[in-house]
Amino acid sequence: MASKHERFPLAEVTFAGLPLANATVDLWIDEAGRSQWAARVLVSAPLPDTGRLVGRTKDGRAIEGDAFVAGRQMGPGGRRQSLVELHGSGELEGWAEAPE
Repeated sequence: MASKHERFPLAEVTFAGLPLANATVDLWIDEAGRSQWAARVLVSAPLPDTGRLVGRTKDGRAIEGDAFVAGRQMGPGGRRQSLVELHGSGELEGWAEAPE
């Protein structure tokens, strides 16, 4: 069973260098004790299948990590928007660092 689940918004988001709207990030520890994360974002243009997700938390921390597109579905704007789910492929850098 997953533990230590956290969800938080991410602003000033880019993926593979492309600017995006804000994202929602989920971070948890899996059954094997490994840190896992995923992000969801609405997009109006195609995204590469892999890239680096970069953004800022509400308290100003810089967060980033490598990710891949795990799913796409039609967003609330119909065909003009897609809800993209990104899965982390490694640590989410910056989250464990306390804000100053």
